[in-house]
Amino acid sequence: MLSRSTTNAVAHRASSMRRMRRRVAQATRLYCSTNGCTSFLIIDETAGIAHCEICGYTRRLN
Repeated sequence: MLSRSTTNAVAHRASSMRRMRRRVAQATRLYCSTNGCTSFLIIDETAGIAHCEICGYTRRLN
């Protein structure tokens, strides 16, 4: 069994890794920002929208 400090350290590291992954993804691809969804958005340039195939989130491109 892990101690409380070890458990907190592991949880903090996991959230830091997710945050880092999002930053890298923002530089190259659109990242789905809904809670719990860890996928990239599919871009439809003709309609001017991007959507997530996993959760159905839709975002209008400016």
